[in-house]
Amino acid sequence: MKKTMKAVVATVFALTSTFAITSTASASAPSVKNNQKCLKTQYGKSTKTGSTSFKCTYSAKTKKYTWTKVAAVATTVPVIDLAKLDKTGWPNKFIVGGVPAENVTTMQTKWAGLIKLFEDQLGMPVEFYAATTYAGVIEASIANKVDMVAWGAMSYIVSKVNGAKIEPLGIIKDTSGITSYTSKLVVPTSSTITSVAGLKGKTVCFVSDTSTSGGLIPTEAILAAGLKMTDITRSNKGTHTNSLLGLNTSACDAAFAQEASVAAMGTGDLATMTAANYKTIWTSGPIPNGPFSIRGTLPASFKAAVKNILLTKLNKTYFTEKGYNGCTAVATCTVVESATTESFISVTDAFYDTIRKVCEATKAPSCKA
Repeated sequence: MKKTMKAVVATVFALTSTFAITSTASASAPSVKNNQKCLKTQYGKSTKTGSTSFKCTYSAKTKKYTWTKVAAVATTVPVIDLAKLDKTGWPNKFIVGGVPAENVTTMQTKWAGLIKLFEDQLGMPVEFYAATTYAGVIEASIANKVDMVAWGAMSYIVSKVNGAKIEPLGIIKDTSGITSYTSKLVVPTSSTITSVAGLKGKTVCFVSDTSTSGGLIPTEAILAAGLKMTDITRSNKGTHTNSLLGLNTSACDAAFAQEASVAAMGTGDLATMTAANYKTIWTSGPIPNGPFSIRGTLPASFKAAVKNILLTKLNKTYFTEKGYNGCTAVATCTVVESATTESFISVTDAFYDTIRKVCEATKAPSCKA
């Protein structure tokens, strides 16, 4: 890598400086057009004209605030006969990884169905890449040591700007049709902390510097609350589960984690945490789901096969039909990590252009490859 991970992490903070405060404009807001002027006070906010979404962004080059069209996720599914694909140059095995949300053993268990799906469909061994840190996954992607990765939005961007040859395949759509999620700040119910501003002088658990919802978005929230990062004692725990468990062991006064992990309190690795003993005191704006990406140097036919499997078979219905992950009913089937994941829909790199607009506005050095 041309840059140290420390430098990358520092820069990524700038990339998310406004993303955490994204909010939706009033439903009665007037129609807008792409590149139409917006106000400085609207920076980072979103609105819709018909079915098209726009976000108020800033250009450091023109010094102007304008509404920028947010790329929509695609709904079309490629029609491919896997048996007829040219398999010249295909790898001998397929290596799949993801940024750590939980401990490695738990992730391997929850990803077992996905691994079996690709083994059955591709007819080759599929290996789960068990990195224990976000930096480990990023570095493995840059070094072409992993073929497919499930990213957070910021980790995907960081990997690309540092040389990873990756292409987005699909994005999670949950059971309500949403393609975003949130970060939450959790404290014990007995805590006197009632807001982000109340974290001053406290020990706070985070996930990782390069975790979108467990590090970067919370950092922005702290700065937006008028605090400095030196006003708190930061403790990175490596996973969303461990961040929350820091509350259980009194290692921290408050903890940031993704909404899925907060919802899982009282179960699995969080079984020791009775949900009623904790409360959420802050929730971020919508954070776009990060993509599943594939190594761009793989043969085109192989990439097409993986994308087809992801979009047509990595879903509750197919998993229930095949019994993957022990699924016996669509309603209770867990496809990857969250029971709310319904399926995957196609996504392009342009879906993350709003994040690149933030990069442009901050003039972040790591935006240049």
